[in-house]
Parts: sequence; C-alpha cells; structure tokens
Amino acid sequence: MDSKEYYAQFMQDIYARSGALGDSNIPVFTERMCEFLVEQGVIENFRPIGYKKTSQGIRVDAGDCDEETEVVSLFVTDFRFGNELETISQSDVTKQFQRAEKFFTSSLAPRFHQKMEESASGYQFAREIHETNASSKISKVRFYLLTNAELSNRFTGIDGRKENGFQYVFDIWDMGRLFRLDSSGGHEDVVVDLGAEGGIPCLAAFNGADDCESYLLIMPGDRLADLYDRYGERLLEQNVRTFLQFRGKINKGIRNTILHEPQMFFSYNNGLCVTAEKVVTNENRDRILSVTNLQIVNGGQTTASLYTTRKNRANLSKVYVQVKLSLVSPDQVETVVPKISEYANTQNKVSAADFMSNHPFHLRIEELSRRLWAPSPQGGRKETHWFYERVRGQYANAQARLTPAKQKEFLFNFPKHQMFTKTDLAKFEYSLDMKPHIVSRGAQKNFAQFAQETVKKWIQQETQFNELYFKNLIAKAILFRFLDNCVREQEWYGDFKAQIVTYSLAKLASMVSDAGKYLNLERVWREQGPSPATKAQLLAIAESVNRAIQNTPAENANVTEWCKNPLCWIEVRSLPLTLSKEVSSELMRPDDLSALQKDAMATQKVDSGIDKQEYVVKKGKAYWQLIQQFAADVPFLSPKETDILKIACSDKLPSDKQSAILVDIERKAVEEGFYPADSHNSDRSASS
Repeated sequence: MDSKEYYAQFMQDIYARSGALGDSNIPVFTERMCEFLVEQGVIENFRPIGYKKTSQGIRVDAGDCDEETEVVSLFVTDFRFGNELETISQSDVTKQFQRAEKFFTSSLAPRFHQKMEESASGYQFAREIHETNASSKISKVRFYLLTNAELSNRFTGIDGRKENGFQYVFDIWDMGRLFRLDSSGGHEDVVVDLGAEGGIPCLAAFNGADDCESYLLIMPGDRLADLYDRYGERLLEQNVRTFLQFRGKINKGIRNTILHEPQMFFSYNNGLCVTAEKVVTNENRDRILSVTNLQIVNGGQTTASLYTTRKNRANLSKVYVQVKLSLVSPDQVETVVPKISEYANTQNKVSAADFMSNHPFHLRIEELSRRLWAPSPQGGRKETHWFYERVRGQYANAQARLTPAKQKEFLFNFPKHQMFTKTDLAKFEYSLDMKPHIVSRGAQKNFAQFAQETVKKWIQQETQFNELYFKNLIAKAILFRFLDNCVREQEWYGDFKAQIVTYSLAKLASMVSDAGKYLNLERVWREQGPSPATKAQLLAIAESVNRAIQNTPAENANVTEWCKNPLCWIEVRSLPLTLSKEVSSELMRPDDLSALQKDAMATQKVDSGIDKQEYVVKKGKAYWQLIQQFAADVPFLSPKETDILKIACSDKLPSDKQSAILVDIERKAVEEGFYPADSHNSDRSASS
C-alpha cells in the first residue's frame, strides 16, 4: 500500500465515522487523530473544542489543561476536503500554529472568555487557561497541528521557543507521518540524542555476540529530567505500574535527598533499569551517543520525581543516577521486559507490570475476539468480528501483506470501527463498573488501575473471563460508542464529551443497580446495538450529567480536574433520576444473570482444561523428563506431584486436572531454577 492508497482508506474511515460529507468531518478527524495520539502515548488526555474566529485569526479544535504537569496542549486542525492527497506548505503550518497561539495568549486575560457566551465551544477551555495561569500552574504549552495533508518536501521545521515565560513546543501530525508509522507496525521510533558533551560515560557489560548487549552508566540528574520533560510518558510505555504510583507527586525520600543531600543521591537511590532497541557508542564503547526507543522499566518514579523537583526550582547539578541499560529487540519485548520488571520489583507480588500484553487475560480476549462472530445488527448474514488489538499495530500488521482482495475480505470480517485496544477495554469496563472518576484520569492511569484489579481477579478465578464476559464487554463497548458518537449532536452539548460519556454510563449502571437488577447486555450483544428505550434513557441521563459536572465547587472550578475526584461521582450518583418503564422492562433479574455466568464459567473450565492438556502434550515427554531430572536434584515436589509428573514422562495422556497440576509443577520448577531453554536440545535429539 502506498501513501495515496493509505490516504483513501483513512478518509473512508473518517467519512464512515461522520456519516456524511461536510463540516462534520473536521471534529471527527480531530477526535480520530487525538485518540491515535493517546494510543501512541504522545498525549494522555484531550477534549474536543472546535472554536474558530477566522476574522481574528484564532482557532483551536481540541485541548487539554493539566495542572499536575503544568502543561497546556492546544490542537489545531488543517482538514482538506479533496479526494487527492494534498501537501501543506511551511506558510500554512505557520499560519495554523499562529491561530492556536493567539487562542492561548488571548485566554490568559479574563476578558477573552468573559466576552464569550458560556455555551460557546471555547468558553470553558479559555477560562481554564486563564485560571490555571493565575495559579502559576502553566510552564509549558504544546501546540499540535493535525492535518490530512502531507508535509511539503520544502518544510524546514518549526523550533520551540520561550515566550513570555512559557516554553512553546510544536508538533505536526500529517498523513505522511501516520503512513510511515502504520507501515512500520504502529510504532514511531524515539531517538534520544545523548551526544552533547561527548556522550554519557558507560561500561559495557557483555563479551561475545551471543550475550545480551548491556551497559552500566551514570546519568546526570539534569539530563534525566530533560528526557522526561521532552518525552514524558512515552518513556514509560512498558512500565504501567508507574502510572499507578506516580503522576505529579514527589516521593518524599527522593525529594529530601535532592534538597538536602544531593551528593548522596547516587548512594541512596536504586537507580534505573531501562531497555532500548539500539545504542550508538563511540569507538571505544565507553560513551553512549544515542539510544533508540528508550524505555524505563524500573525507576519511573525516580525519573518523574527528579523532573518535578527541578520544576519546583531544585538544583540537580550534584545529582547522579545509576542506570542499567539492556538492548531488547522488538520481538523479545513481551517476554524479556516483564522479567526485568519482575526481578527489579520483587517486593510487589501483584503489580500492573505483570499485566503486559502477553498476560493470559489479554491472550484469552484476543482468542475470543478472533473466534466469536458478532450477529448482524439487521439480523442478516453479515456476521463480523470485534478485533482486540492486544499489541499496538496488530490491526495494521494483520493487513500488511494481504492482496487487495484479501484485505477487502479482512475489513469485511474485522471492520475498523469494531477494533478496540487495551485502554479502550479498560474504559468500557470501568465506565459501567461505576468508576467514572478513574476513567476521567486518562487512558493510561485508568488502564493501570484496571490492570492491578484484573490481575487479582485472574488469580482468584480465571474462568470468570469467558465467552459471556467477552460478549458483555462488547455490549459495553457498543453502549459507550453509541453515546460517544451522539453526545456532540445534542443541542445542550457544549464541552467535556469524554467526561459526560463515562459519567452517564456509570449513572445508568448505578440506577439499574439501585433497582436490584442488571443491564441486559446479552440483548445488546445479540442486536449489536442498544434498544430505542436505552438510547433515549442514556441521552436523558447525559443531559443531566452535563449540568451536574459543570456545577463545580468553588475550590475546584476546573471541570476536567473535578471529574477526576471521587466526590464528583458521589454528586452525580445522587442525582434524582428514574429509569423509564421501557428500560425497566428490559432489565435482567439477578437469578437469570447468575445462571448465565455459572454456565459460562463451567464451559470455560472445560476449555481451560483442554488448553492445559494440549500444552502438556505439545511440550513432549522429553521436556517433562528434564523437569523430572531437575526435581531429583532439587527436591520441591510432593509425592502426588511426583506421581503425576511420571505420567507426563510416559506415553500416557494426563487428564485435565493432572494437566493443570503439571503446568503448576513447571511454574515451581522455573522458580527453583529450572531453565526451560534446556529442553530445546532434548527436543532436537528426540526428533533426530
């Protein structure tokens, strides 16, 4: 696929989302691009705005005001309506950024938002910028240009600058950049230049070509804070647990050491464990000049604390941090990174780091999404799949080498609008699990909280994640996306779509719970859409929620920040709303749901048993004989386990229950020091 074909396919998706050609394409395109940036870890939050005063040269299409990081983000859209891929010139780029800059500078003065109608699309955002700046909580302004054109070859770039005490940063996302990113598997390389002052001194910790290429280095605290300032949470994509532990808060021990004993920081702090895909060193391999796709696996809190403490005017000139850097190829990330995290964090029995994309939960959801056919909404024959993107770029990669005919078939079976990611999943679940204040904290923080909870649930009873769970999950996705698509079209809507959607779904769930019943998610799955009564109920709830979340307390006037507060959910949950008779008649009784869950768990138990039996058989008796030999030297098995292991070492077929025990025996063996790779030689000798 070339860039022109990519553009045509991308635009068809935009047209399908907007439903018709016209100006409505612009907010749809803006939202699609912002969602993409959230998935990429470039931004954490955004909200559609759509404010434009052409005569005054002012425009902003989306924005975010984050008091914790003291960063304001403004998104401006340059949307072309032609059928051909156009180019955008240097002057057009400059003009669009100037419009966003003018919105920001105008918003600093109170008269700008005071002259607007309160219902105007830019009123709340302009007011937030003014109030946040009045509290001295803006240090950086990020300007993003989103365009469906392609940057001209003559484009020379736009440099960031200091302006009236603010650090201005500019970022452009055009069709060319999107095409390159999707073509490379959905991941944009981040190359960290460390070449200033001759690079960072390091010690190579490997000998031959077969060794894992690793380095020990000493990083100045200022340099580390600079990296976090520039790349932010893109450095923490493999470290989900960091989003739970830290965001804008300073570890007191780290802070006190920086302020009072900076020269002892190196001695007191455990340092960082980081990975990268590529490292460039000098000829002597004693200085690192650049690192590609640096990821902080352990030490995210240290890094972020250094950044925040310096932002509060602390001096980091005497602070140094030890860093252990290991090169990990992209195909090894799913297996190696979790182990690095696990061994570096042995004090945490259960953490979100265990919830990487290769966790059994994700593998099961992926398997169900490829296997289960969703009914046709019209009751016809067009059954489709909901595609769970377990790993970033998976959806694009699945089509990469297909012929045009096969790609058409793939898109028929797996429509783009039925693709969802890990962060989407967490958002669907927590909205209807009545946790809208957590969803409102952003995609990554919400996912981190969901991850921690789901790991515990999986350990307690993994059979609860079954076909019924998946169908209910998709039903929640359908409800979420219905409301997400409809809110903007309502006469009462002005702003805060993301908050209105999650709070409205949570409010509906609480109303149903208070009635002692459950939503009939099975019906939503069967019909692939909410009933007319449910649609009307959700929109009525959304209108009330819209008013409620904007009724902020005096001490927390920022609506987006207020929605992150549990007290906001308490206020919304207490709204005196009632279910319509039509919706009440559609609800499910607890006994009926319990019966469905019991049957689904029983089926999953059988399926899990079969899966474990297949796993044991595929490993081969030679593999189990190696574990048997290891257990003879390192006794760790009970007599019962020893007898079951003998079955696996023979030509007999172990039962489902015995297979489950064998899988646990393997886990114990690995914990005791058995190295599974030892089986490779055995497998080869057995087959020869």
